Amino acid sequence: MSEFPIVDFHVHPNYSFDATHEPIEAYCKRAVELGLKQICFTPHYTTIPSVIEKYGYVRKNGKKITVLGDWLNDYITEVKKADKKYSKLGLRVFAGLEVDYAPEIHDALKKRLIDEYKFDFLLGSVHLVEGDLDIMVPHEAEEIFKTMKPDDFYNSYFANLEKTIESGLFKSIAHIEGYRRYGAKINPDFGDDLKIPIEHFEKAFIRMAKKEMALEINLALFRNGFDIINPVEKVLEIAKDCGIKEISIGSDAHRVEDLAKKAECALSACEKLGFKIFTL
Repeated sequence: MSEFPIVDFHVHPNYSFDATHEPIEAYCKRAVELGLKQICFTPHYTTIPSVIEKYGYVRKNGKKITVLGDWLNDYITEVKKADKKYSKLGLRVFAGLEVDYAPEIHDALKKRLIDEYKFDFLLGSVHLVEGDLDIMVPHEAEEIFKTMKPDDFYNSYFANLEKTIESGLFKSIAHIEGYRRYGAKINPDFGDDLKIPIEHFEKAFIRMAKKEMALEINLALFRNGFDIINPVEKVLEIAKDCGIKEISIGSDAHRVEDLAKKAECALSACEKLGFKIFTL
């Protein structure tokens, strides 16, 4: 695995409201200690109108502000300052965002994040299903997975995923099996490798391959009581067969101690299946 660079392209510093108050500087110091070659920060960016009042916030100077407020200049400036400092130590530092997508905000996202701010990396993320319930919020996840049959859930989830892919805004898709975190604990079918929705994944991966997108191996399930990468190897095999070539590795760290944790598991899977590691 020596030929693979150690990178982390899914990191939530203090700008993410659900992260600790640890700043970009602290993550960069830890990245150098771990021997990372690249780190990309990805604060949550949620502007879908139906949920912006619930989840459309970030933290600036320790205070909660709307995600549409004045903070992106400060964030990008801080990242560029870190890159200038730490590139001398062998670590490149990039500014990204983890974005929840919906077609009604497409033009606004493109104008602000790509045309105006020119982000290095946008990570597409699907948290919402029918009724605008979030699969990553415990009480909402409980309602989802107790009331929705797997087939109904997958129809809703993958419909949103395909819209995200087709937008053309994103370089990678985050935690594609994120529903396992709570779903598998409430309904074992969601964690059963024999019941993986293969046809849904195939359709999504073919679309991603046509757009030359990377697929994320997300490492957060290791911290959520599971001893698995996300997606699991069976899904990675489907991705490979459908033409996905690159993997973006993401710890999904919301605190410094979780940066790049279990990255060796992602590297091992990439080596076994013949994927390249996504870098900038």
